Amino acid sequence: MAEWLADVNEACGRRAFSMDEIEAARTDVARVFGAPADRLAFVKNTSEGINIVAQGLDWQPGDNLVISTEEHENNTFPWRPLAARGVEIRVAQAGPDGLVPVDAYRALVDGRTRVVAVAWVTYGLGARADLPAFAQLCRDRDILLVVDAVQGLGILADRIDGLGADVVAAGGHKAQFSLAGAGLFHVSDRALDRLRPPFAAKYSFATLDRTDPSPAMAGDAHRFEYGNPNFLGIWVQRRSALLVESWGRGHVEDRIRELTTRLIEGADARAIPVATPRPWAARAGIVSFQLGGADADRIEGWLAQEGIRAAAKDGRIRAAPHVYNDEADVDRFLDRLSFHLRRNSSEAEAAQ
Repeated sequence: MAEWLADVNEACGRRAFSMDEIEAARTDVARVFGAPADRLAFVKNTSEGINIVAQGLDWQPGDNLVISTEEHENNTFPWRPLAARGVEIRVAQAGPDGLVPVDAYRALVDGRTRVVAVAWVTYGLGARADLPAFAQLCRDRDILLVVDAVQGLGILADRIDGLGADVVAAGGHKAQFSLAGAGLFHVSDRALDRLRPPFAAKYSFATLDRTDPSPAMAGDAHRFEYGNPNFLGIWVQRRSALLVESWGRGHVEDRIRELTTRLIEGADARAIPVATPRPWAARAGIVSFQLGGADADRIEGWLAQEGIRAAAKDGRIRAAPHVYNDEADVDRFLDRLSFHLRRNSSEAEAAQ
């Protein structure tokens, strides 16, 4: 950010507001996270990416799409307005363990299903979707697979273009280490021409000739961008991607696996129930803990007072360590969580 601001102050933004810099960022971000640059658009966040699909398909009354009860708001609310157009939003239900297996989606799809939308990693429980199975289900029925990747991208080393998804949307503010308001949208060859951009402006088209009455859309993912981009956000996103590349994405995944495994094993030792699936193939960077009826918001607040950032989600406490954490952080978090759970129980008993 300081580098970008220096260019604004000292060179009138020659590089800071350069579209050449935006294209360099596209090349680097695409390379680091594994996608063709011409299939990658810069968007504000996951919600905008999903809205491009929700508003860009040629929906017909009687069509349907499938989501689940465990999706974040950004993969729920964008689809809701489609009901007014006669599109059915079908919702796969989670089991008692909070998981939604592929078969729960399979039972809901039919010949009128246009989209299956799923989080790569769920925001609360931290469960990782079996994306190869979802991709197979969707390919077999010519359904578009839309993946909310915000909790997986930058954590897991899989390439974007290897997920089997037709659309991958992810805000950059989490494990990509970008800013809020800067994210990415990857579209497959199969999906590119099925999506009509809901907005259009400069850079959406194959020409900048303002006198052309019927300009053709850009032949690649540029068609989903419009007007001036988030120059600062994308500048940061590029530098952060290069930082991740310097660490090695495989190393990042290995380190997060070590830290989250320590979280789970340490919770077991302290008799704190773990809600997140245990096999690495079924989880990623999030570990969620059951609180035995304790107020999650209250526990979050107590931890925050001690400089520990964890999140109250769906009545549980969610921890999400990254490579900037170490074993001491994990152990301190678990010790303080255990302490506050006992404190909560003692106060509840005293109140009775």
